[in-house]
Amino acid sequence: MKKTILIIILAITVLVLGFFGWRVFNFYRLIKSGDASSSAVHFQKSYLKFSSKVAPALEKLISPDSPRLGSAAAEINIVEFADFSCEFSAEAFPAIRELAAKYPDKVSLVFRFFPGHSENVNAKNAALASFCAQDQGKFWAYYDKLFQNVGKLELGDLNNYAAQVGLDTAVFDQCLTGKKHEKQFEKDMADGIALGVQGTPTFFVNGEKVEGAIPLEAWERVLGLKL
Repeated sequence: MKKTILIIILAITVLVLGFFGWRVFNFYRLIKSGDASSSAVHFQKSYLKFSSKVAPALEKLISPDSPRLGSAAAEINIVEFADFSCEFSAEAFPAIRELAAKYPDKVSLVFRFFPGHSENVNAKNAALASFCAQDQGKFWAYYDKLFQNVGKLELGDLNNYAAQVGLDTAVFDQCLTGKKHEKQFEKDMADGIALGVQGTPTFFVNGEKVEGAIPLEAWERVLGLKL
């Protein structure tokens, strides 16, 4: 009798896990293709609710120094942990930037740096350089330049991008070589680790973790911006 009950329980477990796994795979395929149907969107919402831990409060996600695009009062707050040397972050960049630009009253985008490898000197210098650009009110223009040139992050390249976006290059160079924003870099990295970020890009959408490069259309459908 007990053996029969165990077999029934095992069979039900296999069926449930198989169905859930199929739904996860199907949603992943839809997201990668940019064809997130209404049923996939519904599944994604329920999946996040089922699988995620309690979403962290925004104050735990956003540092006071974090660059922001859009209003803090926006109904959709997206915190991006990314790496300027990461090809996947660069792949995600056009869609997330267009999303923020297309819906300035509804979407707020906050950037935080998370290095794929702490020993990557070019990635760290790029992050420090972006914060130096922020000092002069040009963070997002510089952010665009870095992701458009993901494989070119030597110090000479970083200085060239500073000139191209209209920064005071002398002030920029002093900021970068003096490592003015070292503490901001370290805080981003520490907060990312504390929040369970394991790779880039990782997004927190109103506190819910979403990972990977997601097409614009999928973002719009999942967030209810495009029906």
